[in-house]
Amino acid sequence: MEEKEAIDSALAAAAETSGERAAETFSLLANETRLAILLALWEAYEPYASENAVSFSALRHRVGIRQGAQFNYHLDHLVGRFVEKTEDGYALRRAGHELVRTVVAGTGIEDASQDPVEISIDCPSCGAPTAVTYRDEWLYIVCTDCDGTFQGDDRPDGMLSGTEFDPAGLTDRPPEMMWRAGWFTGKTHIQLAVEGVCDACSGPITQSLDVCADHDAEGVCDRCGRQFAVQAQFRCPVCKNHHEAPPRTVVLHHPAVIAFYYERGVNVQYDDGSFESLRRRGELISDHEQELVSEEPPRVRVTIRYEGDELSLLLDETLDVVEIERSD
Repeated sequence: MEEKEAIDSALAAAAETSGERAAETFSLLANETRLAILLALWEAYEPYASENAVSFSALRHRVGIRQGAQFNYHLDHLVGRFVEKTEDGYALRRAGHELVRTVVAGTGIEDASQDPVEISIDCPSCGAPTAVTYRDEWLYIVCTDCDGTFQGDDRPDGMLSGTEFDPAGLTDRPPEMMWRAGWFTGKTHIQLAVEGVCDACSGPITQSLDVCADHDAEGVCDRCGRQFAVQAQFRCPVCKNHHEAPPRTVVLHHPAVIAFYYERGVNVQYDDGSFESLRRRGELISDHEQELVSEEPPRVRVTIRYEGDELSLLLDETLDVVEIERSD
């Protein structure tokens, strides 16, 4: 009894900071039968099928519970939140699918890792070979020789870029295809963030520029752990999901930049998605120059040059493009 009271009080304490709904949900899922129901419904689900509902008796048989009253008790706790009841039986709601997908993706469950493996991309800073590595549910591309563009205790040596990546993404993929999948994952995260939508919960996104006030321009700064003094940061106030990227990368999603390249025969948003095409895009981004114009208020200018032509964008503290200049 004392142990249960301790658990209850811990949930109550957590509810004060993360909300009662979150605490109730964790409590709701702390039961093997309820989790088995969700997995059974997911196993029965077929995308594009005309009907995915499972009858009460069939579902109980799949879970292996003989007592109907006991099974019904646990099923009722899921209906309305993770499961919907239809005329034909029971099916997963979107929240139920999201929960099971997290398990299937291996997030927080599989301790997957990948030692650095070289890929056919040169480091934009020193020209040395780069490698793909995976740890702590992040996919990184690192330089095999220099310090890269980011440093920190939680980052691999020589880090050039990294993105959140589920363990399932490593399945049956050679290193180049891991990088390709990671490239698209990171691109999607930033593109949604630029549009003001959280890729995790669909909540709103706040956008800002983070400026290192005492930046060391030589290599990676010891103070901020970055090569660049300015970093674009995106944060969801609902679920605390967050992403960051150099402004020179963020502007690749701006229509003026897309048009600038397209007019010159370069497609940066919609092509075959091959490894070679993505490598070319990465090389273009590496050639973008970003300059801190003002610290108060923060202003950063990104300049793009291609075949003698030039495009310049000035971003304010909320990442809005407030000025565009072209020279062609």
